[in-house]
Amino acid sequence: MTTRPNFDPQAGYLVTAAADFINFNDQVFTDYYQPVLGPVAFSLFYALRSQLLDHPTLADRRLQSALLVQVNAGQSQVSEGLRRLEGMGIVQTYFQHDAQGDLYVYELQATLSPERFINDNLLSVLLLEAIGEQAFSRLAKGAHRYQLVADRTQLKNVSHRFLDAYQIDQHELVHVPEVIKQAQTTAAVTEKHSLVADSGDFDWATLLTLLKSQPVVKEDLADHRELIEVEHQLYGIDEPTMARLIRGALDLATNHFDARKFKRQVAAQYKQPASVPESANPKQKEVVDDKQLTAKDRQLLKSTNNYAPVAFLQALKEQTGGYVTAGERNVLTRLVQDGKLPSSVINVLVWYVIADLGNATLKGNFVDAIANDWLRAGVHDGAGALLQLKKFNQEKQQPGTTKRFSTKRNRQRMEIRETMPDWSKQDQATRTKKASAAALAKARARQRSNRKGR
Repeated sequence: MTTRPNFDPQAGYLVTAAADFINFNDQVFTDYYQPVLGPVAFSLFYALRSQLLDHPTLADRRLQSALLVQVNAGQSQVSEGLRRLEGMGIVQTYFQHDAQGDLYVYELQATLSPERFINDNLLSVLLLEAIGEQAFSRLAKGAHRYQLVADRTQLKNVSHRFLDAYQIDQHELVHVPEVIKQAQTTAAVTEKHSLVADSGDFDWATLLTLLKSQPVVKEDLADHRELIEVEHQLYGIDEPTMARLIRGALDLATNHFDARKFKRQVAAQYKQPASVPESANPKQKEVVDDKQLTAKDRQLLKSTNNYAPVAFLQALKEQTGGYVTAGERNVLTRLVQDGKLPSSVINVLVWYVIADLGNATLKGNFVDAIANDWLRAGVHDGAGALLQLKKFNQEKQQPGTTKRFSTKRNRQRMEIRETMPDWSKQDQATRTKKASAAALAKARARQRSNRKGR
């Protein structure tokens, strides 16, 4: 995964659009994308779209600080919003450094059709979690509102083919005109990037063995492999549990795998934290020998090793009386997809933010800052994450630069003495003594003299 610095207000930017952006649909973007993107990313997209120019050139660049003003959001919020747009595949970002400085080119992409959005396993899972089953079913039904509600098996396609209706000069097909070649070279076609990283820790052989005696159509499993791996990544579902969920999602009449029923089952089951035995995931067992870890730390590591990130967060939220929000699921999804931190480290991070610091929710920017710090420090397991937290707390407790600066500032503030005017040093009787008649006469004469001089 390519990483880059956070949003730089002083960098330049241009907005372009893919060739198929003409197919962008505002209603689809609002109904399907917005619940997953959130308000800042949603506003940022339309701010970018308003900057589209006909035939843009490098000379048309503007400073990204203008985007902050237009979106009316902070630098960290816009950075997170841009990351969400890129993750949803609706914006692709390109970078170059030239004589004028850093330049980011944001290429807007067309929306998927409602049917393609729902058939995309990751997108549909996130949408279901964001809006709930009832609203999701309504959108799914609307995606096919113009299709015939009937048995189509008896319908036969009798449409004419292209060459049945049109006559093309064979010479033109062999020797394509130069103007067409130029147009085809200019219009480079790019495929939308994949939203899902490969999952290498799911044992498909074990899953197929568990389902061998079940009346499931094996081709369905191959067709929906991506969906099964997405759910495994999000919730840490092991092979036996996955086999049980698949059996529950079979159509009793045809034995075909019902993907929508499967999604609903997973979403319903993992709304509540599942009790996971300590031996449920031996792959993530860690050897902890460091003497800095206390008995309480080791007990915490057992929990972080045996829960998937979403289940672990759900367990913490149940203890504190809260619930897992769609935004928090998105944060965990990004961390899991990135693949740089194992689940045990992500769980320690979750524990630190929710239980140790007492925050109500996981904030994307805060979590990303900690994750990046741990990656730079070489943290690769739960024990290392706990040790990194201990190191951070020890450094914070030591007399550091911030504390010394604060003490010095307070000392300077205490030593400041204001120079008081002479009249303030007089006693109360002297300050309130009435002026004599002679003094008043002199004062009036001075006033008359001043007026004449003007």
